[in-house]
Amino acid sequence: MSDDETRGRSFDSYLEGERPADFKTLSGIELKPVYEASGDSKPEKPGEYPFTRGIHPEMYRTRLWTRRQQSGFGTPRQSNERLHYLLEQGQTGLNINPDAASHLGLDEGALGEGDLGLQGTSLVTLDDMTQLLDGIPIEKVSITFNFRPPASAVIIAMFLLVAERRGVPRSELRGTCTNCALSQVVGPTLQSNTHFFPVDFALRVGTDVMEFCAGEMPRWNILNINAYNIRETGVNAVQEAGFALSLACDYLERLTRRGVDIDSFAPRVGFFTAVHIDFFEEIAKLRAMRRIWARTMRQRFGARNERSCWFRTAVQTSALPLTAQEPRNNIVRATVQTLAAVLGGCQSLHTTSWDEAYALPTEESHRLSLRTQQVIAYETNVVKTADPLGGSHMVEQLTDRLEEEIVAVIDDIDRRGGFVQAFKDGWIEEEINRARIAYWDQVENGERPVVGVNVFDDAAAGPPDDAFFHLDRAVAEERLQAIRSHKEGPRDARFKPALAALAAVAAGDENVMPAVIEAVDAGATIGEIFDAFRDGIGYQVPK
Repeated sequence: MSDDETRGRSFDSYLEGERPADFKTLSGIELKPVYEASGDSKPEKPGEYPFTRGIHPEMYRTRLWTRRQQSGFGTPRQSNERLHYLLEQGQTGLNINPDAASHLGLDEGALGEGDLGLQGTSLVTLDDMTQLLDGIPIEKVSITFNFRPPASAVIIAMFLLVAERRGVPRSELRGTCTNCALSQVVGPTLQSNTHFFPVDFALRVGTDVMEFCAGEMPRWNILNINAYNIRETGVNAVQEAGFALSLACDYLERLTRRGVDIDSFAPRVGFFTAVHIDFFEEIAKLRAMRRIWARTMRQRFGARNERSCWFRTAVQTSALPLTAQEPRNNIVRATVQTLAAVLGGCQSLHTTSWDEAYALPTEESHRLSLRTQQVIAYETNVVKTADPLGGSHMVEQLTDRLEEEIVAVIDDIDRRGGFVQAFKDGWIEEEINRARIAYWDQVENGERPVVGVNVFDDAAAGPPDDAFFHLDRAVAEERLQAIRSHKEGPRDARFKPALAALAAVAAGDENVMPAVIEAVDAGATIGEIFDAFRDGIGYQVPK
């Protein structure tokens, strides 16, 4: 069989989904799909409202979670090579990060040049997206793009144009664009989300993207609430869940106010949550979030479709408890976190690499993260029963307690006018600052023990000798020159009219997506599109 045929069969298996080969323990004992408490006449079951025990009746018995390691660095071509490597190593979905410049719509300049390619890949033009996805069957592999609006509009436009040129119908495209306006950069901190665009405009574009994708891309997830970045600011599990669920409600209300039926799009709204180091609390948090979301969708939004009530979440194991000191300890931490995510019932999973505190992952550390998931999936047998911790007195009571406290946070935010208003008023950032200071005070005074940092620390142990990821700055310089050459060279005759039309749309109330697609197709860069947005709304970036 040729390499192309082998890859084709592998991609087909992604669509079908992986499942365990049998449902027995290593000793040959047959495992039940679900275990219930004895004598309980009406036990809650997985796959039944309010989905505390999971959104599917047999969970991973019928399909494993998607292994979706985040990746992206340097040029689109370099990132493409890493994507192919991860697929070859058994990754089952792609998860693409941009660099800061692409996030913020900076083609070049001081910030764009300094950070180019360091936190993710540089995506500036349609040709960049073409290179990034070269050789990847986008009709078979689901792809997550971690972009906030307005950048999410540009990235979706690039993706659709690549698909169009390949002859792939929009109806076959699978994946997600995070599209979360207030938590994608560094969490919902005020300045990071208000400096380059007014909040209301970013929310408007995000809602435009949701509306457009809901109508044009039936298999595409239109929104992924980034609870992970909220948690990484230092807030606790209750605040992470409360903030994320409250923010999701604000987004849904914005779209339903446009007359879009809740059941027409809610099944394609998802979450991206963190799993920290507190094993049982994180499992109980995911169970509580499923229950709260199901009830919110039915009682607050009047959802009739059961799938609208599913709390579907991608998980990334939290980087916050990982340490630069004795960094190989992070392999153990990430394994515990990965197991918690699986026992908590996630739909896809990124295991943060052990070298997170130093750099982006190398091929080796990326592979180890995948192997961590694969060992849990294929060797431990924890996937052979849905919600195996269901019925544990501790887990059930902790789930109930977390539900109460999360709902209290949501109610508090509702009294403040909703998440967006609480964000604008600065209350969200005040809560974040209090939480992050308290967290690190606990670490520094030893109240929160961290092995290798404030307990069992080896003062003589320095950084390991391993070669960490390093981006060759010569590549960055070549990349900058390529961007400049594109902008200074001959431009498409449609270029200026497309940007003028985009500015006019931004100034009005039409959906921006058709105009963004035209501008991208005419060769506009992400920075030029951002400038057209700002021209249209009369906004200048503060000096």
